[in-house]
Amino acid sequence: MIKAIDVVKQSEDALTSILGFAKYFLETLKFDRKNPQQLYSVCLYARLFEIACGCKALLEKNALVGIPILLRSIFEAGIDLTSLMKCQDYYKRMYASFLKEKLRLTKEVFSSESNPFFVDIISNQSPKKDICDIQDKLDQLIAENNGPINIRDRAELAGKLDEYLSIYNMLCLNAHNNISALGECHLKKSADDNYHVVAFKQTKAELMLYLYTICEILLLQTKALADFLGIKDIEIDNYSTQLQKLAILVNENQKEKKGDYPELCSIFFRTFKM
Repeated sequence: MIKAIDVVKQSEDALTSILGFAKYFLETLKFDRKNPQQLYSVCLYARLFEIACGCKALLEKNALVGIPILLRSIFEAGIDLTSLMKCQDYYKRMYASFLKEKLRLTKEVFSSESNPFFVDIISNQSPKKDICDIQDKLDQLIAENNGPINIRDRAELAGKLDEYLSIYNMLCLNAHNNISALGECHLKKSADDNYHVVAFKQTKAELMLYLYTICEILLLQTKALADFLGIKDIEIDNYSTQLQKLAILVNENQKEKKGDYPELCSIFFRTFKM
């Protein structure tokens, strides 16, 4: 079986290659900037691309603990992009979700005048009037069936509910500094059964599945956006072939891996396929 270090090298090469492809695609694509559906779809793709670039930067610095956290954001950007391309008014639901959070924050300002971080807001705005204005806009969107949408419903609308209930849940352990994630990343057991707190414990080999998934989501969304915008001359076959070969190597390597979540490999490879 191919060594883990070699699979990692191929994973890094694939990420570099696909990021280069995505960068060229983003810089050369043409779309209707006056069409909100197209405009925000391209914005989401740009966000997805930039977060993936952030993962590559962390790889280069060997700061690996942040990669699962960024993959969580990539997943969210991916499901929103899928729904936005599928539903013409989905951007309105995104805006309604923003208004819901803005309303919550504005109410906090009004009820927490002693909070030093709210001083400038209180002195320059009228929270009571702002609350009414935000509520009116939100009520109008809700009346149009374009109300706020939570992360579970976002995933379900995009056809990714299974991934949300499994993969996303695991990624949240890292994003929220869950105790199991802390133990996995920062505790090391010595020969005398004592535990030591460490940083930079993870290896690239432990994260090859995450790297593969980042590559695949980015490539799939590149193809989906090209189809949505009617771009016919996108040359994606070579990248798809590269990723399919990598999937076989990663899958074989992960079968030998033992950890807290042995089912993680099968979940990834069941739900993310080219």
